[in-house]
Amino acid sequence: MVVFAEKNPKGAFRDSPVIDHAKSKHLAEMILGAASQEMGLLALDLAVWPETGVACAASLPEYEVACSRELARNRPSELTEWVSRLAGGRDTYAVFMHSAEDWGAFAVWSDGRLVRSLSLSPDSGIIEDVGERLSFEAPFWEGENPARSGSGYALPFHPIDLGNEALREFFGFILEGHEDASSFDPEEIEIPAFRAT
Repeated sequence: MVVFAEKNPKGAFRDSPVIDHAKSKHLAEMILGAASQEMGLLALDLAVWPETGVACAASLPEYEVACSRELARNRPSELTEWVSRLAGGRDTYAVFMHSAEDWGAFAVWSDGRLVRSLSLSPDSGIIEDVGERLSFEAPFWEGENPARSGSGYALPFHPIDLGNEALREFFGFILEGHEDASSFDPEEIEIPAFRAT
């Protein structure tokens, strides 16, 4: 999931957004690299990881939201050129996770320039670690959220747990774990889904 934001990205889904479907279709086609057809709306909890060949995209007054497996990179820094082209002076936030691999990654760009990128999994270790750590990462690196898989786990914490905290920090929702008063339910938000034609 990638969000281009003119303001705090947590506001993207909280302000009863009106989605511009024509601009959303254009964004989806920029992701897919092909013409697309709208398939209808998909709940955000499903839209963050749509099937291959599908992009979920929402163009909102001060935000653009893009979800696609094609965007999920082991090294989020590889998206910098694409982000720089589309950001148009906006800050950009990305979170990617794959629970089957226990892989998690996130990145932040400011005006198209990479500020922070982290990607890790137990099989590959730390894949990418660029820029200064963000405040919400501190409890993980300081051992306050230890891995629960026993002493043989290759990392000090689960990447999925950190990925969920990045979702909460950046966007105001989580997919797994404990919701708090600051989180909204992603099942209650719907965004358009587009399939390449």
